[in-house]
Amino acid sequence: MKVLRSILVFLVILGTTGWAGGGVIPEMEECMRAHTTPQEYGAVIKKYADPGIIRQAMGLLVIREPYVLETEQKGSVICYMVEGTTIGTSSEIPSDVTQIYKVCWDHGRIISLEFFGPKNKIHDEIIPEMKACMRAHTNPKEYQYVIGKYADPGIIRQAMGLLILKEPYVVRTEKEGPITTYTVEGMTVGTSSEIPSDVVQVYKVGWEKGKIISIEFKGQKK
Repeated sequence: MKVLRSILVFLVILGTTGWAGGGVIPEMEECMRAHTTPQEYGAVIKKYADPGIIRQAMGLLVIREPYVLETEQKGSVICYMVEGTTIGTSSEIPSDVTQIYKVCWDHGRIISLEFFGPKNKIHDEIIPEMKACMRAHTNPKEYQYVIGKYADPGIIRQAMGLLILKEPYVVRTEKEGPITTYTVEGMTVGTSSEIPSDVVQVYKVGWEKGKIISIEFKGQKK
């Protein structure tokens, strides 16, 4: 039981998060959550974009479970590279195709939108096992079960050094041969007197053949 309780200290780690010095701003979060119906998405986009951008944005249609793959900030402008799986609302774009787009924000407004079309299968992506871990963070029992599927005891012991993070998100994806490594950021919940709440922490997790093979805790984001 002590080990199981310690496992909970691992990852409440991946999805989208509130603005925290280079993270996903609340307006972007709202847009991503609105990818449920064309009506809801259209209403949210109108809050944050001018007519020209709105026409582009509606071309995204409905994307299931969008993920931020990369963030980039220059001055007041922050851009997100996003991927998600299409839901068939158009004869031109079939269902279950991974699409990629880039959206840039400035002072809470969408200022540019760029489509990259269907993802090249060679392109790095968030693997299903990683997504399963991300979705499991909301339920401690489910999280224990999922981590048990993908991590060996040695890796689990390393993971115990990580505090619980809320609404984690992938900021970088790297691939070298069969190994895929994700750099993740998330805000602390405050489970230790050494690390306060609402501090952005960073860690890297490596996967190979559907198993977690490495975890590196990078500490507080500078």
